[in-house]
Order: sequence, then C-alpha cells, then structure tokens
Amino acid sequence: MASTNTSIPLAYVIWIGFLLSFGSVQLCLCFSGNGSRSGSCIEKERKALLSIRKGIYDAHRWLSWNGKDCCRWSGVQCDTTTRHVVKLDLHYPYPYDVEDPFEERGPNKSVVSPSLLHLRHLNYLDLSLNNFSGAPIPDFIGSLANLEYLNLSQAGFGGTIPHQLGNLSNLLYLDLHLNLDDDLDMYPLDVGNLGWLARIRSLRYLDMSSVDLSKASNWIHVINMLPSLSVLHLSDASLSILPSTLAHVNFTSLTTLDLSFNNIAQSIPGWLFNLSSLEHLNFGGNQFHGKIPLAMGNFKKLQVLDLSSNGFSGHISETVGNLESLESLDLSANIIGGGIPETVGHLKSLESLDLSGNIISGGIPETVGHLKSLESLDLSGNNISGEIPKTIRRLTKLQILNLGYNQISGEIPATIGNLTELRIIDLSYNVINEQIPETVGNLHHLEELHLQNNSLAGVIPRTVGNLCNLRDFDASENNICGEIAGFIEGFSRCSTKRLQSIDLYGNNLSGPLPSQIGELRSLVYLVVHGNSLSGSIPASLGKLSALSELDLSSNSLNGSIPASLGKLFALSSLDLSSNSLSGALTEAHFANLTKLFHLDLSYNSLTMNVSQDWLPPFKAGFIIMASCPLGPKFPPWLRNQTNLSTLDLSNAGISEIFPDWILDMCPFGNNFNVSHNNISGKLPSSLNCRYNRTFPIVIKRSIDLSSNLFSGPIPPTFAGGIGYLTALLLAHNRISGSIPSAFCEANYLRVLNLANNDLSGVVPDCWNNSLQVIDFSDNKLSGGIPSSMGFLSQLRSLHLENNNLSGKIPLSLQQCKRLITLDLGNNKLSGRIPEWIGENLLALEVLRLRSNILDGNIPMQLSLLASLQVLDLADNKLVGILPPSFGNFSAMTVIPNRSEPILFENMSSYYTENLHITTKGLDLTFTTVLSLVTSLDLSDNNISGEIPEEFTNLRGLLFLNLSGNHLTGNIPKNIGAMGQLESLDLSMNNLSSTIPTRISNLNFLEHLNLSHNNLSGKIPYV
Repeated sequence: MASTNTSIPLAYVIWIGFLLSFGSVQLCLCFSGNGSRSGSCIEKERKALLSIRKGIYDAHRWLSWNGKDCCRWSGVQCDTTTRHVVKLDLHYPYPYDVEDPFEERGPNKSVVSPSLLHLRHLNYLDLSLNNFSGAPIPDFIGSLANLEYLNLSQAGFGGTIPHQLGNLSNLLYLDLHLNLDDDLDMYPLDVGNLGWLARIRSLRYLDMSSVDLSKASNWIHVINMLPSLSVLHLSDASLSILPSTLAHVNFTSLTTLDLSFNNIAQSIPGWLFNLSSLEHLNFGGNQFHGKIPLAMGNFKKLQVLDLSSNGFSGHISETVGNLESLESLDLSANIIGGGIPETVGHLKSLESLDLSGNIISGGIPETVGHLKSLESLDLSGNNISGEIPKTIRRLTKLQILNLGYNQISGEIPATIGNLTELRIIDLSYNVINEQIPETVGNLHHLEELHLQNNSLAGVIPRTVGNLCNLRDFDASENNICGEIAGFIEGFSRCSTKRLQSIDLYGNNLSGPLPSQIGELRSLVYLVVHGNSLSGSIPASLGKLSALSELDLSSNSLNGSIPASLGKLFALSSLDLSSNSLSGALTEAHFANLTKLFHLDLSYNSLTMNVSQDWLPPFKAGFIIMASCPLGPKFPPWLRNQTNLSTLDLSNAGISEIFPDWILDMCPFGNNFNVSHNNISGKLPSSLNCRYNRTFPIVIKRSIDLSSNLFSGPIPPTFAGGIGYLTALLLAHNRISGSIPSAFCEANYLRVLNLANNDLSGVVPDCWNNSLQVIDFSDNKLSGGIPSSMGFLSQLRSLHLENNNLSGKIPLSLQQCKRLITLDLGNNKLSGRIPEWIGENLLALEVLRLRSNILDGNIPMQLSLLASLQVLDLADNKLVGILPPSFGNFSAMTVIPNRSEPILFENMSSYYTENLHITTKGLDLTFTTVLSLVTSLDLSDNNISGEIPEEFTNLRGLLFLNLSGNHLTGNIPKNIGAMGQLESLDLSMNNLSSTIPTRISNLNFLEHLNLSHNNLSGKIPYV
C-alpha cells in the first residue's frame, strides 16, 4: 500500500518555488482561460496541442480550449516573450472513489501523442491521474530537454520505466508513483537498472512509490549521487535491504525520506544519522528490528517520525524528548516494551502520538499533560496500567483519545469534560470502574464514545444525552445499572439526530425502553441484549426508519410485539429471543421487512397468526424460533424461504412427519434444527437437495434431529449425503438397524451423535476422518471396538457406554492423543486396563470403564494423567492394591474453578459433554457443570490392602467411593484434609480400628457410608 504523497496543489507550490529560485523563464500565467496581454501562441505548437488533446479521454468536458490563442487555454502556459508553450497540465481533474461503486470509476483509455515532441520548450508536464491502460511511458519524453517538472503518477502506465528519462538533466521534480489500491493503477511499473537517475543531478523531488525496484540493487548508491535531492518517496517499492554502511553520504539535503511498506528486514543503519536536515522520516510497514537507536534523538529538525508496523523492540529512549520539532510520532504495531518516558512531555509541538499495538507497560506519565498541541493520542493495545492521569485536562486541543485494550484502572477523571474538542474517546477493554462522569456531557463535538468491556458501574448520566453530535455509543459488557430513559430523552431533544449506534449489551440495566427512543431517527444499530429491561416494547420503535439491527434479546420484556415494527423497511436483523413476550404475530408485523435476513424470536411464548397462503416479504438467511409454539404442523409460511443458512424450530410443538415442501426447501443444505419435537416417520432418504439446488458452502453446518420419534434404519444414502456437514445429531430417537459405513467417509464431520436409539450390529471398522466427538452410547451395539478408531487423531470425546461391546480395549486407541473423555462403561469388555492409557492419553479428563469385566491390577501409570478429574473403574474384577501414586492426580488436588466446558467452545454449540456418576446413593447425570466435578470410584472390585495415606492429598475431590472391596487397615487419619468431599463411601470392606475424628472436618460432606466394616468409635454427624 502506497502512502499518500504530495497533492496537486502542493505540487504547484513546489513548482513555482523552483521557478522563482532558479529564475529560468518568464511565464504567461493562463490558468482557467486567463490569456496573455498581447500576441498569440505559435501555430505549430497550437496544432500539436490539439493533436495531444485528441488522445486524452473526455477532454472536451474538462479542457476548455476555445479560441485561437492557445496561451489562453486551460492547463497551458506560455513564455511571455517567446510565446512558446512552457507548461502543459493535463491531469485528470475529477476525483473518484474506487471503493464506492456508485462513484465515477475514473477515466477510460487515453493515449500520449508524439506531438508532445513539438513542444520543445516545455519545462512542466503533468499527465497524472489519466488512464493510459498499461502503455509504456514513451521514450520520447526523454527528449523534452527543458523539463523541470514531470508528473506521470497514477496514470495507468505500465512496463519498464525508460532510461531515456535520464536525459532530462534539468529536471527538478519527478513523480512516477502508483496507487495499487486503485483499479486504474493495476498496471505495474518497474525499473531494471536505476543508473539513468544519477544523470539528473539537479533533482530535488522524487516519488517512485509502488514502482517495482526489486531489480535495482544499486538504488541507494544512485540516490547518493543526487546532492540536491530534498524529498524522496519510495514507499511500497519492493525494496529489501539498506546497506549497513555508505562510504560517503552525499544526499544530505534530504528533508523527507519515505521507505514505508517495503520488505526491509534489518536494523537501522548508522549512516542514516548523517541526514541531519531530515524533517519527515517514514519507515513504517517494513520488518526493521532491533532497538530504536539513541541517535534518533539527534534529528533536531524532525517533524514527522513513523516507524510503525515493524519489529522494533527494547524501550523508548528518554532521548525522544530531544526531538523538540516533532509534530507526529508513530511507533505503533511493534514489540516495544518498557514504560513511556517522562521526557515525552518535552515534545511541545507534538500533534499526534501513536504508540498502539506494542507491549508497553507501566502508567501514563503525568508529563503527557505538557503536550498542549496534541490532537491525537493513541496508546491502545498495550499493557499500560494505573489510572488516567489528571493532567490530561490540559490537552485542550485533543480530538482523538484512544486508550483501549490495556489494563487501565481507576475512574474516568471528571476533568475529561475540559477536553471540549474531543471527537473520539475509546477506553474499551480496560478495568476502569466507578461511574461515567457527568462532565462527559460537556463534550459537544464528540462523535464516538467507546467504553465497552470495563467494570463501569452506576447509572449512565443524563448528560450523555447532551452529546448531539454523537454517532456511536458503546458501553457494553460493564456493570452499569439503572434505567436508560434519562439519556435517551436527552438525545431525543437534539435538533440534529445523528446517533447511529447504541450498544449496551451485557449490563444490569433495568426499567422500560422509553418511548422517546423512537425520536432517534438516524439510529441504525440498537443492541441492549443481556440486561434486565422490563415492560413492553414501545410502538415508537416503528419510527426508526434507518434501523438495520435491533437486538433486545435476553431481557425480561413482556407483553406483545407491536405491529409497528413491521414498518422498519431497513431492518436486516431482529433478535427478541429469551424474553417473556407473548401474543400472536400477524402479517402486519412483517409487512415492510423486505430486507430482513436474521430473525430470532426463540424462547418466548409467541405464536403466528397468519393466513395459510401468506408468504413473508423477505428471504431470510437465519430464522430461529426455538421454543415458540408453532406446531403441530410445520409453518407453511416457510415455503418461500429458500435462502436459509440456519433454520431452528426446536421444541416448537411439531408432531407431523416431514412434508414434501420442507424437503423441497433443502433444509439440510446448511444448519437445520428441529430437535425436541415429536416428529415421526422415517429419516429422509437423502440429505442432498432436490432439483439439484446448490448453496454457498457454510463453514460450520449442522443437522439436529435429536429428541424426536424418528424410527427405522439410517438410509445409506442419508449417511452418504452429509458432504460438508460439521455435526449430525440423531440422538434420542427410535432409530434401528446398523451404523452405515458411509459415516467413515465424511471428511468434514466433527460431531456424530447417535446416542439413545435402538441401533444394533457391530461398529463399522473404517474410521479415518476428522471426527472430534463420537457418541454411540445407549444402543444395542455388539462386537469389539474397531481398531480403526485409532486413526481418529482429532478425537476429543468417545462415548460407547451402555452397549453390548466385548473384547479388549484396542491398542490403536493409544494414538488418540487428544482424547479428553473416554467412556466405555456398561459393556462386556475384558482383559486388563492398558498401561498406555496413562502413558499416551495425557489429555484425559474423564475415564469411565465401570461395569465391564476388566481384570488384573490397576496400572499405576494412570497417575500420570495430570488433567484427570473423573476416574470410574467400579464394578469390574480388578485386583491388587490401591496405587499410592493416585494421590498425585493434579486436577483432584485443587478445587476446580473452571468456567469453560470440558469440550472446547466451538464444539459446545453442537454437543454438551455428559457423564453418569453414581454417588450419594444416586445415579446422577452431569452436563454443563461437569468441568467442576471431581470423582474417584473404584467400588465393587476385588481390591485389597490399605487405603494409602497419599489419597488425602486429593483435596479437591468431591466424590470418593471405595466400597465393595477387600480393603483392610485404618481409615487414613488425615482424611479431614479432603475438605471438598461431599460423598465418602468406604462400606463393605474389612476396615478396622477407630473412625478418625477428623472426618468431622469435612464440612461439605452430605453422604457418608462406613457400614459393613470392623470400625469402632463415634460416627460423625453428617
């Protein structure tokens, strides 16, 4: 990306300055038709100009060349004595924005006429901003020997720059830069050898930004031969190296050096500091590394220093305070650490300071308050801590304040209200607390206020409503309470309604939505999700004709939805989910919502009261109406929703079989959820679209038909059609038959849940895909665990419990090194527990092998499982002693405090990890809180010996069951140290001696069973 360089008006100023300083010619200044006082232009040159004009696109529109005297023509200047044309300015004059498809796209093709050669006296030529469609720069331009100013920038020239330009020995100004973000500059320019440039020794200004100089290995030595050069722009020029030494630095007249956005990967060379006249230095967007040299403080004239987007490290030297002429300092996007030096306060001329995107720590120095010329301060994206200094009140010219993404604490100082020129405040993602100060209301120029993700409390002051120029207000994810009516009423009184975005998501706001919100006519984005707002939705929302996104979800709103929302013709996203809304939605509610793309009304008590033949005016991408009573039939108004990528009708009271028109919609093309209904019948024969309809590939697709009444086998064509599917959920149905082997070939499938059905036969032995979750539990599967499951290298969770599986645990499973949950309980597995489980499956958090016929000793290698929270080996035929090393289970020695699910977050939306644990005399099922559960169950085996004292190290353990074995000896005396125990069962053993009194220290104990032993003493009260 090329940086913005000298504008056309500035070029004129530079050019006129050159002419005045050199006194080379006398000009007739004929701007915009102002003619000379006497005489006329030379006829031969007049004809040449007309010929040149023919090659310029749309010239009749912007070149007013009327009359015979060409010296009066716009863009033409003549020498007042000789009448020769000395200046020709044909730059394309109309601005255009390539980013905006509705703006003019710029000129069509132009051609450079050879008639230029007849203008031998030209000293100024500007062809910039035209479109020469990749044509090479004409060699003959090098014959215009009197040229002092040449601008061919952004003109669509392509190919290699001709070396003949080196013949322009009088040239002072040369601009060849491109703008590769511009479609008209898609033609690259390059240089094979830059040697020709050394012949233009008078050159003062050179811009070759975005020209490919990768082959010009001698470029710096050529530049070093230009002693008069003052301005050098080589941004985005494919440069890769600066020599570490130069024998003699000749270009010491340089005031501007721009090497930004190249590929230079080195430290700053020492010879740079010989350029003592530098005023503008831009090395941004390279790969410079190392520390910023202390000598940088010697650039006394430096006004602009940009070292952004590099790999500079170390800290900011105190010598930065020596740069007393500095107006702009940009060190953003490096890896600079340390603190901000106090000496930064010496930069009294500084207008812009950007240190964002580093690892700067410490506080903001009080001396920042000395920067009274500062207009922009950006310290975002660092590790800055402490409070916002009170001295910030002195920065009365400040327009932009960005301290976001740091660790700043304390309150927002009330003196911020003194900074009345502020346009943007961003304090987001810090730990700022207390209340938003009332004085914020003094900032009448403020356009953006970003306070999200802090710890702000209290109410939003009414004075925020005084900010009539505010466009964006984001105070989401704080602890703000109270009502929003006060400041909303203030906004509603503004004569100019400029507010476009309000985001108050994730606070503790209460009270109603005020009706005055309907007066904020420019509002585009309104999000108050996740609060405690109550009352009804005001009908005045229907006045917000610009509103595109409305999210009132997860509140306590009640009553009916006003039909006036149907007037919001700009609305693209409507989320009213998880409230207490009731009543019927009619056709009027959707009458003008032609742009609606995202509709979420789930978890309310809403019904649809529309005619049987009504079709919505929108084509949505997302319709989510979970837990809305829409049944017993599928809503017929869905028939024209053929662009859906997500349809969720779960728990909607639907109790029919799939109608043909639903299958015609191709609901299986993307995300489809009709779980927790009473849909019956057989599974569709195929998941492929009828009529060969195609959809864009969605990265995460899922089909959830679980918890219904589907019966019959899984058709092989159904299994073979899952294509790009991420998750297939068929659990809790009445599906029978065998598991199709086609599931093995589903390369994009991550979650396959067939639990709680009537599936039988063997598990297919063909697995070799990227599955992360397999749940075949609670079926009638038989045979062995297939060895090919060992090829599932991404597998995190494997549930095969409650089947009739037999044989040994296959050795191949040791390759599933990412397994977190392994549940093979309640089968007929035999043999020993493999030692490799402890040696290779080091990520295991849950291991459940209970109710099989496993035998042999418990392998001590299991104690290597540092993350193990649940170990259930109960009801087998295990023998031997309890391994003392089990006291080293790290995850059981500490109190669990995890908030995230056991399975990582991107899987938890498809599958909730679940586990059956027998404890407290009950069979309990844990799901969402499973990450907080710790349990050790070795009951009902043939284990002998004593209970190791090391078991009392398990101080985070909740459930311990060693009952039904042949344990002898004492209950460990230090058992009271297991302070989190809620259930302790040591019954039906041969334990003897006295019951330890320290059991009474188990304050959370709810279930204690010591029966059927040889114990004595007082039984503690539980």
